[in-house]
Amino acid sequence: MARLRWVVGLSAAIALAGASPNNTIPAFRNNIPRAFRFEGTARSELHRLWQESANSKTERVGCLAGSIESDTVRITGVLALESGRSDSLGISAAASLETCGPPDWKGTVHTHVALRDGRLPYSLFSGADRGIMMLWWRRWREDGIFCLLYSAQEVICEIEGPRGAVLFPRSRY
Repeated sequence: MARLRWVVGLSAAIALAGASPNNTIPAFRNNIPRAFRFEGTARSELHRLWQESANSKTERVGCLAGSIESDTVRITGVLALESGRSDSLGISAAASLETCGPPDWKGTVHTHVALRDGRLPYSLFSGADRGIMMLWWRRWREDGIFCLLYSAQEVICEIEGPRGAVLFPRSRY
């Protein structure tokens, strides 16, 4: 089902969390989620975010509401962020890090509308994306949910947290 990729080992996670090996890391879960679900208004909000991005030909960013419950990640809402003081992609990383935090928000979603060779979408998180994901985790100290919309129907999502990353297969939203 899900392809798992461990980015950070347990001892590194303990060090990052500031705990000793004898302490419990609250965000460390025994269950690894295997399913990703878009519920409520999340689907329509993601479609709207993609459409705005495609029409303007610029990246768009939003906050994700949701939860990680046992073996399932549930996305229940999206808050599109307005462009303001930002980089060439349209949204400031600082704005998304500050706005998209707990308890209301569990991470971020962004679009990749640029095409590789003018034909194929960039369907993977970039190095810069991964940097933002790590900054989010360091800022909020809990598992974050991150998604990348790379077409009008396709998404790739990941959990980033103290023990590494869980990458979910590409899917439709």
